[in-house]
Amino acid sequence: MAVLLEMSIFSISGGLSKSDEIAKVLRVLQQNGYEPHLNPMGTTIQTQTMPQALKAIEIASECMDTQRFYLIAKFDCHKGKEEMLEGRVQRVLQKV
Repeated sequence: MAVLLEMSIFSISGGLSKSDEIAKVLRVLQQNGYEPHLNPMGTTIQTQTMPQALKAIEIASECMDTQRFYLIAKFDCHKGKEEMLEGRVQRVLQKV
């Protein structure tokens, strides 16, 4: 099974720039064995199971050093696939 998770997470308080927060989340996800792919509006992670994807969200949430933060997550789950992230992008780019 392949699970694509796209999430955005950032504090609601503080300054306008959230780059330090995002960098921390990416670092901690990598330290926990995930391969996050940063894009301009969020981060995409591919896992083999839904519990692994939910664990990534938990890890990201624990990185927030603030009283209040915003998190949105989208999932694409496919039981017949092992890899979806790279193939999906490549199929679109071939058609451009």
